[in-house]
Amino acid sequence: MRLGVSSSAFICMMPKEVVVAMSSFVKTGAPCRLDEHLNRMMVDFTRDMMNAINSSEIGTMECYHSTIWNIDQVMEPILDHPNVEFWSVHAPYGRQYDPSSPNPDIREAAVRAYCEAVDIAKRLGAKVVVAHPGAQAEYDTPRHERLKLIPDTMTRIADYAAEFDIRIAIEPLPNQEPGNSVEEVLWVLDQMNRPNAGVNFDVNHLFPAVAIPDLIRKAGNRILSTHISDQDDTERHWLPFEGKLDWGAVIEALAQSGYDGPLIYETHVKNAGSCDEIAAIIVDNYHKLLKLPVAGLV
Repeated sequence: MRLGVSSSAFICMMPKEVVVAMSSFVKTGAPCRLDEHLNRMMVDFTRDMMNAINSSEIGTMECYHSTIWNIDQVMEPILDHPNVEFWSVHAPYGRQYDPSSPNPDIREAAVRAYCEAVDIAKRLGAKVVVAHPGAQAEYDTPRHERLKLIPDTMTRIADYAAEFDIRIAIEPLPNQEPGNSVEEVLWVLDQMNRPNAGVNFDVNHLFPAVAIPDLIRKAGNRILSTHISDQDDTERHWLPFEGKLDWGAVIEALAQSGYDGPLIYETHVKNAGSCDEIAAIIVDNYHKLLKLPVAGLV
């Protein structure tokens, strides 16, 4: 299982103004587009990030897509002589793009945004789009009824992705959103009944930490991609070995499930002064994983 990284692992080096705008957009759903100045800051950050990744041992990458920035401008430094495999694209998420929303307009917005992520994956040559099945939002509609709305929305996205041989990896969520367990995500996949749909297993979104290896085995060969970070029975996104996860057991369970894709680090590295330093910290941490006596890691 080779080393991969999510662009969100570099969030501590992202311009604070961009982070604030993105966080507000996800939490409130209020319309937001970066102005020319902030968009230029995002482009400059992306260039620094890509330079760090391209000059490191990181071999694969997941690109996070947001609708708040100018995607064509942000894509320029990503596609400027990359020395990395683009494995996946993370679709936008939040209450404004909620596949479980009782509001049909919001579900339609989710279809448009997730299909836009498919288009970006096509441009990058990535074959996986990571998708959230729900969002943390208050509705009068009971949660179990919202869960029933997800399969139709996700099926439309999966069918569009299938036209380009792209797979949709649904990610179990960490709070009270519909789709916050392996069982619920597998139920959604069963209702969809699409060969290009599976699971993005985020080991930071399910609890307690001790249950993660068994939950990986439950998802089994439906795992299409991963998010790797550590936790202490709540969502943390720490580096491996900083929390409670038994990494030998996690890697062994992934191998037993037949997973042979990359370990995508979705860690929030905070004690770093540059994108180069973040990349070096992640590479060093991966080398510690390689020392574990676990079959299937390399």
